[in-house]
Order: sequence, then C-alpha cells, then structure tokens
Amino acid sequence: MHHAWLIIAHNEFGILQRLITALDAPQCDFFIHIDRKVKDLPEITVAAGRLYMLKDRVDVRWGSVSQIRCELALFQAAEEHGPYDFYHVISGTTLPLKPFPQIDEYFLRHAGKSILSGLCRDTAYQETLKMRRYNLFLRNYGSANAVKRKVSQYMWKSAIAAQRLLGIQANRGKSFYKASNWLSLTEEAVEYLLSSKKEILKSYRWSFCGDEFFVPSELKSSPLKDTLFDSDDYLLHTISRSNAGTFRLNEYDALCGTKYLFARKFSQQ
Repeated sequence: MHHAWLIIAHNEFGILQRLITALDAPQCDFFIHIDRKVKDLPEITVAAGRLYMLKDRVDVRWGSVSQIRCELALFQAAEEHGPYDFYHVISGTTLPLKPFPQIDEYFLRHAGKSILSGLCRDTAYQETLKMRRYNLFLRNYGSANAVKRKVSQYMWKSAIAAQRLLGIQANRGKSFYKASNWLSLTEEAVEYLLSSKKEILKSYRWSFCGDEFFVPSELKSSPLKDTLFDSDDYLLHTISRSNAGTFRLNEYDALCGTKYLFARKFSQQ
C-alpha cells in the first residue's frame, strides 16, 4: 500500500519525530504542516520514506475555518505527488499503537474504503450552533491569552444570541454529518474534496469546528457515500471538557495492548 501521511503539528516536536520514525517505510510519504505561528521550525528526518514540509503555512485557529484550509492544503500538496492508496490526516501528537506492517495490513483489508471514526448525525442543537449559525469572533476563541479568549468568547456568544433572536440561519437545506477529523481517505475521496474546494470554503466559512463536519458531510452527499467505513478500532482519544485528553509516554506500552491502531494526544511533559 502507498500511504500519504498528512500531519498537522504546532508543538511537541519530539512526539512528531517519534511518530514519523514509527511509520517510516519506503511506501510512505510524509507531508507536514507546522502552524504559521511557530517561528523556529523543527528538524524532522526520515530514513526510508519521503518528507515534504509545507511552505505556505496556515495560521491555524481552533474552531475556525483555518483548520479546514490547513487540511485542504495538505490534500493538495499530497495529491500533486500521488496517487496514494490512502491519505491519512493525523495529528503531530499521535502515536501508532501497532507496528507498521500490522497497520499496513489493516489498510490493505480496507482498500477502497475511506475510514472515519465516530460517524454520526450530530444533535440538532449542536448542528444548528456549529453549522447553521454565523460563528463570528473565533480568531481568539481558544487563545492562551485569557483576556483575548474571554473577549472573543463573549463576542461570539453575543452574536449567536442575536442570530437566535432574529431567526438567522446559514446553510439552509444542507445536510451535515460529523466524525473525527483524524481519518484516512482514498484517492477518489481526496480528488472529490479538492474539486469542491471553493464550495467547501464558502459553506464552512462561518462554521464552528467545521473540520469535524466537512469531510463526512461532503462525501455522504457524493457518489462516494457507499465507500465510507465507520471504524471502531482506528483511533483512541479521550475528551476532557471540550478538548482531547492527554496521554503520557509512560502509558504507551499499556495502550499498545488495546484494539486501536493509533492514540492521541501524547505529551512529553
């Protein structure tokens, strides 16, 4: 199998190198996007595969359409070097829990399928909030600066309240599905998404966490809808409040005994 690993990273570069080393094989190409806010870029190496660092980097802001722009940029960069059997969107804080030959065999068994996890129709409340409102003021919604974060969240809540009062909705008549944004897609799926890039950026411009919606929603409404596979052993991650929980490296060996191929997010700290 020929694999393109599309990696989104902004910190924990020791984990990133460990991830790449674990997956490094002649049939693997690595496309890495480092958040534009990072000034000192890490030195990442491969021994068997090929490595590409995206030069046109996106200033990724949690919850905003910038996350979708980042994924589309990775799809575009990888597609230019393809074709690949699978395009894997993966976090730089992910680690494989199985040896690469076992991972490769897993994808061979699912050849021709786009692999998602947690595929579902979201609750009406969450769908309306995230996809059918104009989510403004998201630039600093998840900022580490407490003042910026609080101001952004207050302005966002005020704008949502005003839209509820006035009955304003976006994306009327469009159906949405949700899944984890960490997934593995076929060549055909990536080509389809790239062919719809302008429409996707328009539809999801004002979404909130639209990266969890755009791939399953667009593919579910496409001729490729029957190629989607909802896996229950693809990715292990936990949710703490609204964010992913953190695993420590000293937990890694125990996690390898689970059924999952991958786990995130890991921290060296």
